[in-house]
Amino acid sequence: MISLLKHKNPSGRLVFILLASLLISGSGFAQEYDSLIAKYKKEDAVVINYNEHLIITVVDGELVANSYVTKEKLFISDLSRGVYNFDGLICSDFHDLTDIKTWSWIPDKKEGYRKVYCGNYAEVNPNGESIFYDDLREIVVAYSGLLKNSVTHTYYALEHSDPHMLQPFTFQENIPVDKATFEVTVPKTVNMAFALKGLDTSRIKRTVTEKGNKITYKFEITDVPAFRDFDHVPTPLYYADLIIPYITSYKLSESNKKVDMLADPDQLYKYLYKYIRNHDLRKKPQLEHTVADITKKDTDPREKAKHIYEWVQQNIHYIAFEKGMEGFVPREADSILKRKYGDCKDMTTLLVNMFRMAGLDAHYTWIGTRHLPFKLAETPLPLASNHMICALKLGQEWIFADGTHPFIPFGQAPSGIQGKEAMIAIDDKNYKIINIPVSAPDKNVVVDSTLISFNENKLTGKVKQYYKGDEAWYIGYMRMYLKGEDWDKRIRALTIRGTDKYQHDKHITSTGLTPDKDAAIETDFNLDNYVSKIGKDYYINMNLKHTFEDNRIDTENRSVPYYYNYKQTEKEVVVLDVPKGFKVTHLPSSAHGSVDGLWSYDITYKAEKDRIVLIKEYTLNTLDISPKLFANNNKLVDELKNLYKETVVLTAKK
Repeated sequence: MISLLKHKNPSGRLVFILLASLLISGSGFAQEYDSLIAKYKKEDAVVINYNEHLIITVVDGELVANSYVTKEKLFISDLSRGVYNFDGLICSDFHDLTDIKTWSWIPDKKEGYRKVYCGNYAEVNPNGESIFYDDLREIVVAYSGLLKNSVTHTYYALEHSDPHMLQPFTFQENIPVDKATFEVTVPKTVNMAFALKGLDTSRIKRTVTEKGNKITYKFEITDVPAFRDFDHVPTPLYYADLIIPYITSYKLSESNKKVDMLADPDQLYKYLYKYIRNHDLRKKPQLEHTVADITKKDTDPREKAKHIYEWVQQNIHYIAFEKGMEGFVPREADSILKRKYGDCKDMTTLLVNMFRMAGLDAHYTWIGTRHLPFKLAETPLPLASNHMICALKLGQEWIFADGTHPFIPFGQAPSGIQGKEAMIAIDDKNYKIINIPVSAPDKNVVVDSTLISFNENKLTGKVKQYYKGDEAWYIGYMRMYLKGEDWDKRIRALTIRGTDKYQHDKHITSTGLTPDKDAAIETDFNLDNYVSKIGKDYYINMNLKHTFEDNRIDTENRSVPYYYNYKQTEKEVVVLDVPKGFKVTHLPSSAHGSVDGLWSYDITYKAEKDRIVLIKEYTLNTLDISPKLFANNNKLVDELKNLYKETVVLTAKK
């Protein structure tokens, strides 16, 4: 293990201090660094060398995998010394940190460069404040005393405890990378495969060399631009350049029989199934009694399933504690029942057991959420799934039950797994891969109604909002955790309209009170200085909400699709009371627009006896917009922006 001393600093953060701190003179670097400084003179800093070497060997009849990582960073501007003087490395129980060495080369007028060892390390939890706790750790290296044109050198080693779960490698950093290399050295008896992911992997140079009884695969790229983060993307995994190494098969020696590992989904299923093979075979009297009590009035299988699912939602709380194999092995169902909380695997094992006790056909199911873009055929690896749910077969219908969300109604799949591949465990040899359907726009509905009146330049009104589907379930979830002022801010964010002078006076909310867990919000509001008056004419913009206005996409710098959480229908109704003594002298025209069947709008104005009614309807019929359709999307957004500027004109008769 690494030779470190531990103590806590005054802030409570765990800090590691290296045993030795030395100053070593060095020279001969200035000329090499000068050329790089000239090359990247417009940058604040650059990674001049980023290398990871994964070495797989056979030790005592088992595969052993270790990674050795080196990162050198050049600080070009004065700003960079205080902004980029940190390096972070991720480790866990599966990827144990076994060595770390860090130093910096500091410019010196006499020596050219002098070598200073660094010993400032902090261990942090990347998950932060969350209901999800695992063994993932980030070691942050903090370099101090840097001068302009300094170079830092971070080296560390990881031991991978399970060769089924080798780490992906990315060439990109938050600053440019001059040269990045990923090497994998294995015995000739180990067969490797590599999945290359990213927007453009054609620049990656691949070579294969053989020496003795070993093979080295090398992936190299130069002049890598700084990693750019895009909004409206589930995670950077959708566009980051990644190399995912995995072992398809191996032999411990030339004479041994070949052992299959992760060549295809069949092999992945064999690997995953062993964690549930003998799970929960013993009797559980308390659980059986609970199931009997829940379903005592039910004769229909669907009613039994619904009541069991809802009982788990209401009585078992989602809190994840995962360390090492706890991330793969479900806990016993009766222990989950006793302690009343668990992670996704715990919720699943409880549902599977309870459903089966009620005579229902239930199955453990692995799935990757929308955070992961991987397909099982392309990456038949454990990293392709980060979630577990229960698949229930009722007649010919598959129902996917995710117990981790307290507001998802029975029979519905949360948006985070819609469209994703579910690997359903049938028995020790058989499984099914089924794509979870994506809900149609009419399953996720928002109806926003506003009744307004005016007095001189002030607008007052009442808002009524109705939510159905994913938006409603999200509101219900937030209502569980937000209290007082925080919930009031959420209400304002949901109901705000007109301008930032919007003020809501009181509100009424209801969530989860219907079988479909719908939500409703009512609030009174006022807007000062909203109505414009010129002579006898009053100008009122009834477009209090500007739906889709912010969905203009950067066509110059974005090459990544623009993603939505779910398909949706939204209807907005605004009713303006026309006071006595006023007449309508201008009414904007109605309008319609759509873009390639992806989304559309309809705007209609109607003048009635004593009121004006504005109806706006939007349909989002896609989960993503590809770059080739960005221009069409933006054209429609611009149309909407102009339509949102339209005003009605009321003229005083006297």
